[in-house]
Amino acid sequence: MTQTMDIESGPIPVWPQHLAIDLVHSSPTIGRIRFDDHARYHDSLFEALAEAEEDRSRAAPRAGGHARIEEFDGWEVPEAELLRLRAIKFCRALMNSPAIALQSADVLVVRRGQQIPSHQPERSIASLTYVLSGDTRFLFQHSSLAQHRFIVPEDTRPGDCFAVPNDMVLSVPAVASHSPLILVSFGFRRLP
Repeated sequence: MTQTMDIESGPIPVWPQHLAIDLVHSSPTIGRIRFDDHARYHDSLFEALAEAEEDRSRAAPRAGGHARIEEFDGWEVPEAELLRLRAIKFCRALMNSPAIALQSADVLVVRRGQQIPSHQPERSIASLTYVLSGDTRFLFQHSSLAQHRFIVPEDTRPGDCFAVPNDMVLSVPAVASHSPLILVSFGFRRLP
């Protein structure tokens, strides 16, 4: 039986059974999953994000002008917990190991004219990047080998989640769109 949890819009499966991981890059391995039920929980996440952005101690500007709101996993809304559980299951499935735990979870908000020069969760073995909103394409680049870079596919949209190994660093070019690019960045560590 599928585990469900209650969110504002009603009960929702923690992991919809029809989902599959799409390997969008092979060297290094990068996986993507598309959560097609995101309309049921994104509005609640946007409300919580607006509240978090008002707290300047949580949403200080970073290099490139974007904002990083830390401790997404501590937001006390069921929709954030749903996304956290999905991220953990996705990472464990892609790494084929239950010995994986969440290390960090941050929301990255990149508005028109802002960028992210590079973002990599500290001390992680893998990271996931979930698209909350926006249509700006972003990329992952190997931290030391310039020739290993992966630009997300053109069909990337809200509800998509990418999993990359720890040596791949997220970066976002200057956003030209009027709609902000909002990403949730999860970092994972291996359990002893």
